[in-house]
Amino acid sequence: MSPRTGLRELGTHAELLQAAGDSAFIRYDIPQPLEQPAYALGDAVALPRQTHTRRLGLLVLGPPDDAGALVGAMADAGLHPADLTGVTVQRGALPAVAAHLPVADGNEWEWMYAVAAPPRVAAEDRLVPLSEEDLPDITALLAEANPRTDAEPFERPGQQWVGVRDDAGRLVACGAREPNLAGFPLLLGITVHADERGTRLGLAVTAHLTRAAVADEGVCTLGMYSDNEVARRVYHGLGYTGDHLWSSRRLAAG
Repeated sequence: MSPRTGLRELGTHAELLQAAGDSAFIRYDIPQPLEQPAYALGDAVALPRQTHTRRLGLLVLGPPDDAGALVGAMADAGLHPADLTGVTVQRGALPAVAAHLPVADGNEWEWMYAVAAPPRVAAEDRLVPLSEEDLPDITALLAEANPRTDAEPFERPGQQWVGVRDDAGRLVACGAREPNLAGFPLLLGITVHADERGTRLGLAVTAHLTRAAVADEGVCTLGMYSDNEVARRVYHGLGYTGDHLWSSRRLAAG
C-alpha cells in the first residue's frame, strides 16, 4: 500500500469481490482467477479486463470522488495497460475518471441478473431452435431491427439461439444465450421485427432463455442500453434485478 495514495492491489477474485461490496457484477461477470491485478482506493475498485467483445477495458466501480482518485493514482503509478481501449465506470463517476483518461464517445447501459425461473409465457409455443443454417435470417433480422446489438451469431462457442417464424417462414424474433467470460449465462440479441412488436415475442424469447439458463446454471445475466425503456420493463417483470448502471467510453487515440 502506498502511504500517499492508499492504493491497494487486489490479487484474487475473492479480494476484489469483498472490496466491491459483494457486487453481483463482479460475482457473475468477472472470471476467476483474475487475469490481471485489480486495485482499490477508498470505496472504489478498478480492474483491467477483457470485455465480452474481447477488447481490453478498465472497469471502475465506486463513488465519483474515490473512482477519480483511484484512476489518477493508477496513472501516477503507471498501472494502466498500454493497450487499454476503453473504460466502463459506475454511472455518475465519468467526469471524475475523465480527468485522468482521454475518453471519447460511448454509451450508457445497464447490467442485471435473475436467479429465479420466470413463469411461462403463452407465446413461447411459437419458439423454435435456430442453427447455423439460420444464420442469414438471424443476421438480416439483427441488422434491420437491432443494429446496436453486440450479438455475433455463432461466432463464439456455446451459443444457443431460438426464434419465431411467421406463417410465411420469415424470421420475426430471435435471441440467444452464451457463456460470458466468467462462464455464466448471458442473454444477447433479443430482437423482434417491427411488424411483430406488441405480440409478446420479445417477452417469450427472454422468458424461455432465462428459464433454461437458471435451470442449468442457477443464474442468467444480461445487458441493455439505458434508453430502452420497453426492455427494462420486460426484464424487471421477469425477475431481473441487481441493476448496475454503467457509462462506457472508448479512449481517444494518442
